[in-house]
Amino acid sequence: MNYEMVSATIQYFDNATQNNHLEDEPVLTERGLIRVRGASSRRFDKKGYALKIKEENLVDGKDVSFSGMTADDDWILHGPFLDKTLIRNYMCYNLAGEIMEYAPNVRFCEAYLNGDYIGVYLLTEKISYNESGRISIEKSDSDIAETSFIVEMDRKPEDTTRELETFATYSFINVKAENESMGYLQVSYPGNTLTEAQKTFIESYISRFEKSLYSFAYNDEKEGYAKYIDIDSFVDYFLINEFTLNYDAMGLSTYIYKDIGDKMKLCVWDFNSAFDYHEHSVITPETFLMQNLGWYKYLFKDEKFVEKVEKRYYDLREIYFNETYLCNYIDETVAYLGPAIGRNYERWGYSFNKWYNGQNYDYLYPESRNVRSYEEAITQLKDCITLRVEHMDKNIDRLYLLCHESMNKKYNYDKEAN
Repeated sequence: MNYEMVSATIQYFDNATQNNHLEDEPVLTERGLIRVRGASSRRFDKKGYALKIKEENLVDGKDVSFSGMTADDDWILHGPFLDKTLIRNYMCYNLAGEIMEYAPNVRFCEAYLNGDYIGVYLLTEKISYNESGRISIEKSDSDIAETSFIVEMDRKPEDTTRELETFATYSFINVKAENESMGYLQVSYPGNTLTEAQKTFIESYISRFEKSLYSFAYNDEKEGYAKYIDIDSFVDYFLINEFTLNYDAMGLSTYIYKDIGDKMKLCVWDFNSAFDYHEHSVITPETFLMQNLGWYKYLFKDEKFVEKVEKRYYDLREIYFNETYLCNYIDETVAYLGPAIGRNYERWGYSFNKWYNGQNYDYLYPESRNVRSYEEAITQLKDCITLRVEHMDKNIDRLYLLCHESMNKKYNYDKEAN
């Protein structure tokens, strides 16, 4: 189902010294457009929304800042519903922000829609270019073919004019699903100014990377894949998504960006199903999966890449992948939300039930994974982190099996024999 954007008046309350009330003076009152957003999450009772802040004419965009975040006209209101803790996206975005060059900034808020309270939401920066912040790249010039870019990997786009056909597409190596549900590349930036010459440049750059990655010379110092990607960015992206069991990555909700004169990097998006909360399949904490997805299937054939992954993992274990650090972070976040959690579940508390008004709210399989209280949800999240740390500590070195000569004979060759 497609949702059209409708006009709205948007008010934002942000008193730094006391609780906010609808009777207070808002710090912002703006005109804009709003629509329901998301893919599978659209069927949840608590919707997510896309916001576009506009001038009074409702045509021209207007950049505004919410609670100190970079001023922009494009925002996301994420409404956690499946995630009963309410904090997975918040915690993981901030965790990624400590590790990577950029992760979307977020702020908790409570939202009203047409006067009705709709609960705790996460106001989120949309992944985009902004001269003042967000993805740090040069502004595109439509008169020049070589351009900075942001590319999204997700479901088949409605606007096929922005869809990319790279080497992996026409050689049938990519991760596109037959049901068109994942693995499609489309240009996110440049936006309306994208030219055919720029689109060709982007396709060519990604194709050259893919050809080098899939070639016999994938690990060549001059002509291998390292010529095209920021390896540290790809290592960090792997680890943050693998550690959090966020297995939509590299098929869905994946963003690739490149500045002029720089190499491709990755940006995180959407951790709503992280830490063993995927609604369909059972993804246990005792597993590895990302190494089999998309480009990573070939990156892990290179021992140097695996070495970087292992070293970086143990560096991150000192703080950000530390069980005590993360559990304290969870407790501090819960304390920060305080009474807002209760207010949220006065509105949505029925979602803890298996059945309510004839509808089944047990989205997870098996049934035992569906929690019946907020306290149980927090315990479940912490338990998952404990199991994840134990598993990765014991098994991270098993990734070396993927680059062993016995696994890669058909991909490597004796240069001296040629």
